[in-house]
Amino acid sequence: MAPRTLTTTWKNFEKLFRQYEKSGRTDSKKLEAIDDLVRKTNASRITDALATLFVKPYGVENGSILLSGTIDGIFPEWRSKAEISIEEVDDDEVKSCTIIININGVFDFLAEGAAALDKLNTPEARKSFQEYRYTAYMAQMSKLPAKFVLFLLILQEVATLKRITDVEKKGGEIEAAVGARYLQLLWGFKELETFFKRTNGLDLRAEFGILWLESDWFIGQ
Repeated sequence: MAPRTLTTTWKNFEKLFRQYEKSGRTDSKKLEAIDDLVRKTNASRITDALATLFVKPYGVENGSILLSGTIDGIFPEWRSKAEISIEEVDDDEVKSCTIIININGVFDFLAEGAAALDKLNTPEARKSFQEYRYTAYMAQMSKLPAKFVLFLLILQEVATLKRITDVEKKGGEIEAAVGARYLQLLWGFKELETFFKRTNGLDLRAEFGILWLESDWFIGQ
């Protein structure tokens, strides 16, 4: 049997999820197949490769990746999370952690992005500048293939570990910047752009038709 690759694995995940969604999320056999593929992927070298590409270069020397399927037959609500080894936090720098990506969260992310296109034209989307900016950004991120959303969710967790949204106030108090969720995804996307250019020699935005200029979103509402 040929070694399992990320490309073929994600094609299988996408096929299974399409079938599962088509059944109205009632096909227990497809759900079992998704969980089985999660187990096989975690047992392969794919997760090690993901950690080498997207976690360890950012100073998390003992970083690792795991995929998550269902828990007691139900997908968790979170899309991704990081389990940190407190013993390996040095001067507030995380040296060891496991980033866990909920497989359902990848496709949930894409669904949110697709829904954002319609949401942009509603009054709810314009309640605040930060919310509108995030919604507009998600609409663009929905153009990414599922495999790249996996990378983006990993990098979002790295952004959290690196505390890129921390702001020091007068007196030394630290708090998260307004719109932290968007800023983490923006940082992750920029890192993904660099990775894509380095490995493929192509522009990520041009390849998938992503229209986004961050400078356009700093002024006014």
